[in-house]
Amino acid sequence: MTRGTRTFWAPGRANLIGEHTDYSGGLVLPVALDLGVRIEGAPDDRIRLTSDRGEPVDLPADGGSVDEATGWGRFVAAVASELDALGRPAVGFAGHVSSDLPIGAGLSSSAALEIAVGTALSAIAGFSLDPLELARAGQRAEHRAAGVPTGIMDQAASVLGRADHAILLDTGSLAYDHVPLPSELALVIVDSGVQHAHADSGYATRRRELERALAALDGRLPGDLSAAEAEELGDRLEPVPARRLRHVVTENERVRRVVEVLREPGRPALPELGALFRAGHESLRDDFEVSTPELDLLVDLAYDAGALAARMTGGGFGGSVVVLVDETRAAELGAEVVAAYDAREGGPLATARTCRDADGVRELS
Repeated sequence: MTRGTRTFWAPGRANLIGEHTDYSGGLVLPVALDLGVRIEGAPDDRIRLTSDRGEPVDLPADGGSVDEATGWGRFVAAVASELDALGRPAVGFAGHVSSDLPIGAGLSSSAALEIAVGTALSAIAGFSLDPLELARAGQRAEHRAAGVPTGIMDQAASVLGRADHAILLDTGSLAYDHVPLPSELALVIVDSGVQHAHADSGYATRRRELERALAALDGRLPGDLSAAEAEELGDRLEPVPARRLRHVVTENERVRRVVEVLREPGRPALPELGALFRAGHESLRDDFEVSTPELDLLVDLAYDAGALAARMTGGGFGGSVVVLVDETRAAELGAEVVAAYDAREGGPLATARTCRDADGVRELS
């Protein structure tokens, strides 16, 4: 790169608990990962980006038309267009994008790209945005580029991440707090090998089904309901919307309890996370119907190998499971789970990664 080169990095995320709640004003508890997207370059008259994972991108400085862009360039164009609408000066950027986030693993590689690109384009144009405003711009860009009505959790986690902490985010008010994580626990991400892709999954269908239930709440949010109230209301709904609502209501309750456990002095109830994560996974499997046999198997294998807690993470329909385990056993557990998973006949192979919770998007010195 030439003189004047600047480098930016944005993390992916793993959601500890609070799945499919972020488009109904619910609670989420993600962590930013030490895996992410790096963009390095300098100001230019156009946006010219190369990547090891796709064709080069060449766009007008304001992003141009998203519809005319292709591949990963659609996300770049959508971010630039959203920033242009917010008043960013049309300054281009020429550089290279690299990533150590696995694509299709459900770790928000697209959100990390959006936030990295948005941060770089803003910085080189001297344009300042509040972190959550950048996250909202990234969310809108995701909607335009992928055509899927995702919530804001992924982009918010990428801008709000803090090392050694999870992020408790109320997606209704966008109020957030950082929740300390036990230093003795490691985060193991096991990729099922079944690629997750919002655009090709039932994500939009699940959202429509949930919205049919939300219409019966008279303006209340699922987070305002108890599980008993959700059951009572479910008796008046069709079975599918009732199950979707039950998941979201009980998932909000699980987020609250996980946060209580993590914040309690001495954390005497830490073993309770196992039951909470298991219940969250079973709800995603049975009530929201977004798990897969591969994810179900990985969760069972993780518990059999001695995990403190495990469940699918992300939107589902493939992707990964998140596992909490004593840091001294992280590598051993990952290897044991992968060996047992890969020993079955047929099907994709798994990959285990021991990750660290990381700070959010930033310019690298």
